[in-house]
Amino acid sequence: MTISHPSKVKNILASGVDSLVLSMDIEWRDTSLFTVLDELKEKAIEYGADYQGQIKHFQSEEVWPFMVKPHGTKGFSWLLTGSDFTYKIANSPAPGSRPNVMIEIRSETLWRLGPEESVKIALSLIEANGGHIIEAKLSRVDLCVDFLMPEKRWFYELMDYAVTRAANTAPYFYHKTLTGIRIGKGSISARLYDKPLEIQQQSKKEWMYDVWEIEEVPEGKKIIRIEFQLRRAILNEVHLKTAEDLFQKIDQAWAYCTKNWLKFQDRPGLHHTQRSTFKWYEEIQDGFRGAQGAEPLVRKKAVSMDKKRLMQQANGLIIALHAIDQEEKRADRDKPVNIDDCIYSYVDELIKHRPDPLVIQAKVTRKRAKFHREEPTIEKGQILYRLRRYEK
Repeated sequence: MTISHPSKVKNILASGVDSLVLSMDIEWRDTSLFTVLDELKEKAIEYGADYQGQIKHFQSEEVWPFMVKPHGTKGFSWLLTGSDFTYKIANSPAPGSRPNVMIEIRSETLWRLGPEESVKIALSLIEANGGHIIEAKLSRVDLCVDFLMPEKRWFYELMDYAVTRAANTAPYFYHKTLTGIRIGKGSISARLYDKPLEIQQQSKKEWMYDVWEIEEVPEGKKIIRIEFQLRRAILNEVHLKTAEDLFQKIDQAWAYCTKNWLKFQDRPGLHHTQRSTFKWYEEIQDGFRGAQGAEPLVRKKAVSMDKKRLMQQANGLIIALHAIDQEEKRADRDKPVNIDDCIYSYVDELIKHRPDPLVIQAKVTRKRAKFHREEPTIEKGQILYRLRRYEK
């Protein structure tokens, strides 16, 4: 089977940074944060579940809410999770042979705020709580392009046309339909996969359609994401050590991934001098626009999807409660029922078993920490720190 060259229509829907992990050397000039985190972790252990907390925000009138885990991870005493960031913090006031803080910036945050603004906020939260940043290095970066491809061009034999330095290649299927291809592992790997299908089955990131500026996948097309995961060793090789390097040299990293490490070329089996890179892949090679800017609509869609998911869950529970109520009363099964009837059954039960207001307050506060999303800094162009400060 051969692959024909596509038309010259531009098919790049989006490109950018989809995952970002920073390893940090921090000197804590104020260790009162450690006491706060210890107390919160003890509460989490006592309750046997994540426990809500909040720390100082770099904007004095704000706080950053989070959930602390009842356990640490891999040498880090405290694990703080929020909608935007995950912080792993070691019980060490000064850096040693290993980083004493790790920060993971979530995909939604990177697309919503843009990588540069996301990093600014993540590091500023450390500074606001007494941390002096000695060095902030990249530990993992995922770069991606979302490409509109004719459906007929997405098939299993595509792997035969891959020219790569990787030794490992694996396809993935769903009901005998190709859903993705993984190439390589370790310090660098690549994935090509059906992004809308992944959104539907796994990530639920419906807000990507706003990034793509489409409502649905065009007929006869697939949106294929090609994503490269770069870890420390390869990041050093392509000279991406700090966040500033990422913002300045990101195009070079993409060129290395798509031109040196992985290509798709015609005439498999022939010498490389007799093979040509497919035009559709050249479009991917040249289609990376750098670190994406902020996409304000992402927040609105993400909040809307959270509400929709919770509403579906709530509807299911309220309907089930009404069904129990009707069965208990031996009500006529043929009597019409609407959602108002179900809500009345819930209200009746709520009056009988009214929860303690203090318990409700605690639970709402906890849930708010889970759904909190950072806003851009007050002054859009304001630089709260200088990334060069963290270079050695």
